[in-house]
Amino acid sequence: MHRTPAMQRHAMALVEKLLLMEVPIMRFLTHAAIVVSLACSPALAQAQQATQAAAPIEVDGFARAAAENNLSQVLLSSMALQRSNDKRVQDSAWTMLDHHSRAMGELAEALSEGAASLPTELSSEQSTSLQRLRELSGTQFDQAYFAYQLEAHQRAINLFERAGQVSDRKVAQYARVTLPVLRAHREIAQYRQGQPPQPMPAQ
Repeated sequence: MHRTPAMQRHAMALVEKLLLMEVPIMRFLTHAAIVVSLACSPALAQAQQATQAAAPIEVDGFARAAAENNLSQVLLSSMALQRSNDKRVQDSAWTMLDHHSRAMGELAEALSEGAASLPTELSSEQSTSLQRLRELSGTQFDQAYFAYQLEAHQRAINLFERAGQVSDRKVAQYARVTLPVLRAHREIAQYRQGQPPQPMPAQ
């Protein structure tokens, strides 16, 4: 999809707004050596996901995890738009930036008054994953970007499936409405990952 200058300014304004909301993660992502792998082995990851999917979840726990997921997608999208010259990655990043920025606002609206405040930093695991991606470039970054998207969206799907029955009616509705979008994101990432690289046309 062609992105007009107005669309680009709007998307980057969303990122700047998030960074002004006391989101210090980009300042804390240093060039330290990475000792944690981006993804676990497939068998271990599947076992962890099955355990997580079966466990109940409270509203505050869901809200915190959902907010961290949205934030990681927004920050990763901004990174991808700056680092990648692959049209597959660029198109995916614009979509993630748009959808997850809106999802952040919708989550805040769904929470009842007096609910726990949403986090403005990533989890340590997400911080490590984004740091690892920041150290990559070219096709290595593009491949790792899609691998992260597939894993992150599968985890988000597991989380939102558990949240559809939480006690807060608005939060449960938010989870149910957002779940099909997350599933679509996973399928899009899987499809684009299987396509050959598509260099962006010269400006």
